[in-house]
Amino acid sequence: MSSNTENSTPIFKGLSWCHEQYYSFFVPIDWKRTERMDSKEGTIYLPTPDDAHTYFAVQVDDLGMEVTEADIPDLVAGLSEGIHNLAEYQIESQTSSTTGSLNEMEAKYTFVEDGKRRKRWVRVLYHNTRQITFIAQGQTEQIYHYWLPMFNEAMMTLKVHSIRPTVPG
Repeated sequence: MSSNTENSTPIFKGLSWCHEQYYSFFVPIDWKRTERMDSKEGTIYLPTPDDAHTYFAVQVDDLGMEVTEADIPDLVAGLSEGIHNLAEYQIESQTSSTTGSLNEMEAKYTFVEDGKRRKRWVRVLYHNTRQITFIAQGQTEQIYHYWLPMFNEAMMTLKVHSIRPTVPG
């Protein structure tokens, strides 16, 4: 961990509002925003620039069709299959829900990559024809738990929408 993660919890300095075309959420003001390297629509925030394996990321995929509640069992099976393909995975929790026309899946799990046990929290929301995936990951379980208060802020303030929101006023 870098020197700023030696405390038992991160130091809260304030929040910035990330508001894009299809999603918005609050993220710590001192996290570094980077563009996705895979040319997918979305963004990545790094709590520390020297750790590319600890991040909060968003990916937007247009599926070309609306997802309905009836599709959720197949989507949950696909998410489970993806997790099961990871080395030495352990699923902590996995849920799905539907609220109105918004369908959601969520999973928290650990896996081994490059000899390290990483922890990841994934929320996948289906809005209109889009699948919007939010991922909070720690390079290790310890680092994930250190950043969890900040990951919670981003995950619990996220919204999906069709039009980019603007600052009221």
